[in-house]
Amino acid sequence: MKKIFVLPVIFVLLLGFSLEARVPKGGLADAAVTPDGKTIVVGGDSRVLYVLDASSLTVKKRIWFKSNIYEMEFNKDGSVLVVEDTSESLYFLDSRDWQVLKTIPKAGLMSAAPSADIVAGVGSGYKKSTVKFFSMSDGTQKGQVEFPAKVTAVGLDAAGKRLLLLANGPKNKEAKNKTPKELKGLDRDIFRQKNDGKVSILAEFEVPSGKKISEKTIFYSTSSPVILVDKKMTYILGYSNVNAKIAGGKITLFKSKSSYNYGMGVSPDRKAMLVGGLRSGTLINAANLDMVAFKVDKLPGWPEYYKGFGFAADGTGYAVTTAYRLVKIDKKGVIEKTVPIY
Repeated sequence: MKKIFVLPVIFVLLLGFSLEARVPKGGLADAAVTPDGKTIVVGGDSRVLYVLDASSLTVKKRIWFKSNIYEMEFNKDGSVLVVEDTSESLYFLDSRDWQVLKTIPKAGLMSAAPSADIVAGVGSGYKKSTVKFFSMSDGTQKGQVEFPAKVTAVGLDAAGKRLLLLANGPKNKEAKNKTPKELKGLDRDIFRQKNDGKVSILAEFEVPSGKKISEKTIFYSTSSPVILVDKKMTYILGYSNVNAKIAGGKITLFKSKSSYNYGMGVSPDRKAMLVGGLRSGTLINAANLDMVAFKVDKLPGWPEYYKGFGFAADGTGYAVTTAYRLVKIDKKGVIEKTVPIY
């Protein structure tokens, strides 16, 4: 009997979900590490939170979460785990018994600044969006920003004082130009970005007051972006692996050593980024864009992809994959250990 594979978006339509909702990643989606580095929590499409001992990477507890897990981050003392699911709701869980303390709908695209006890979430529509700021410890709302466009990503700085948002700008079909065949590699990507008729709006706000600091239209656009906000620069990572560095008003495009970015993550201190695709991943230093590539061993069966990344306070990275594996990556970008999660 032949098996027919249908694109996830078609499933979304058949089930009646809005295309605004997060599409399940397939496999494990994200990893979060407590500030003391002793506990790791991973989760994804099995709708289970797996609680692991960080030293042995063994599963100590399994919690039935009910919904598809998409993103996770612990607050500054590890007492609360903030989880985003595929309905773009935020859940605040007590890490002592893993009970849900609070649920906030329409707060997706989460970006967390644990040291400042702030998490941002977006209720996004095609014509306007609302970015809200919450305490990571109890879900209390601290402020918000109303923005007259569809926001595709938000990023808080490590101090939780600034937020940058990326939103869809107006399309201009007349600005589209055919890419010359002789252009290759990054030069080809740069031409496409500048001549595809698409632009984005990049805006910066104070947190939690919501006061606008700046707003500008940029030629760069991408799908499923992730934003890292540093003191002097901003990085935007995208699924296509055509990424942007924005500093002093100048936009520089770059690629990682991986292929497509099926998974992307930034460290809580905003000093590092991890991205990955088919078995291959890249650790990126945010200060100078130095990169180290790593590759997980090949499994039999369907190809394995990286889907999410988390960081410990000491810079150790943790990757999760579609094959329900957890990969520990040291600060130099070397894989230390790989374990199945079940």
